[in-house]
Amino acid sequence: MAHLMEKIEQLLGIPVYFAIDEKSMPKGSGAFLEEESPFFSAPFLVRLLLERGNCQELPVVYKDENNVFFICVRGKKGFYLSGPICTEELDHADLRKFYEYYGISAEDRRHPAKMSLFRILTFASVIHELQSGAPVEMEEIQKANALADLAEAEMERDDMQLEIQKLDDDLYHHTYQEERYILECVAQGRPSEAKKRMDAILDSAGILSSKKKNHYRNLAVSIVTVSTREAIMNGVSPAKAYRLSDIFVNRIDQCTKTEELEEYCRRVIYEFAKLVADQKAEKTAANYTEQCKDYIYKNYNRKIYLENIAAAIGISTGHLSRVFRQDMGMSIQEYIQKFRVERAANLLKYSEASLTEISDYVCFHSQSHFGSAFKRYMKMTPKQYRDTYKKKEFRSQ
Repeated sequence: MAHLMEKIEQLLGIPVYFAIDEKSMPKGSGAFLEEESPFFSAPFLVRLLLERGNCQELPVVYKDENNVFFICVRGKKGFYLSGPICTEELDHADLRKFYEYYGISAEDRRHPAKMSLFRILTFASVIHELQSGAPVEMEEIQKANALADLAEAEMERDDMQLEIQKLDDDLYHHTYQEERYILECVAQGRPSEAKKRMDAILDSAGILSSKKKNHYRNLAVSIVTVSTREAIMNGVSPAKAYRLSDIFVNRIDQCTKTEELEEYCRRVIYEFAKLVADQKAEKTAANYTEQCKDYIYKNYNRKIYLENIAAAIGISTGHLSRVFRQDMGMSIQEYIQKFRVERAANLLKYSEASLTEISDYVCFHSQSHFGSAFKRYMKMTPKQYRDTYKKKEFRSQ
């Protein structure tokens, strides 16, 4: 976890500290000077954040009176603290006021990291998800911290700025339908089609930074995020999806060329769609096993041939045998024999039928074969089993 937090610090330029409780000093990676951090100069700030963190399951995103944000996320053994972060540039007077408020000397004053409220909320949700394994929507964090109105105002301001930029540059922003089409390709496990469609709209993607390299870096990370969620929603285990997500985020972080980042936008879509396709193939294979078991359940009291099961399911006998053994840890014939013994055991307990009648009914070709198979699975003969387990009310009067 500490290693991942260091990566986040390097990627976003925001310090992340860990505090066990309000009495202990926060600990960080050492990448940022403690003299510059309000967490070390203002214990009241740490107390305030930890008190809120103790009362709130979701991440705390606290906006102080200087319009500066701090984050507190409750972990299993303590609290993760991050900040300060601004959504707007502070002028010289506001910066001085902010640092005087937290008792930081003039020589240690550096402007806090600046990012949008959306990214602050995303950052908080990432820390929460890393420590708890449970995804959380940014709207939930907004609501928990009473930031919905602020987020709406920021969105309106950003929309206006983008609109002006669009008018100036005559830019084209890809439509929601096109985005959904690509994600549907991921959801349905169509990697080639997803990559092809991504090629078509890559140049028209929304502006995520005024710098081209940063734009493609942010775009690639965004694609990783939505593709991960789409894959999980369509049957991929969270462990597999997040493992692939971590690999891509680390590689994107190490990219130094715009062309490489642009290529990752395509690769991410392709690999996540392929992950879904592989999962669907595994599920289909598992479904063959369930169909085979269902066939046995319906026909256990008559002769069963492997060829007939395979024909009923619609696959080859060899493939069915391999899939069934992989899923169940035994051959189909072993499963049939075990199933017949289990049905015979029920008849021994709850019916008056003779051992011979039961043996014939569950389709054992001889009494001796029935006896040996029964003893193999039940560790006693059919007669011993009946004498031991037959319910009193079912015994002959």
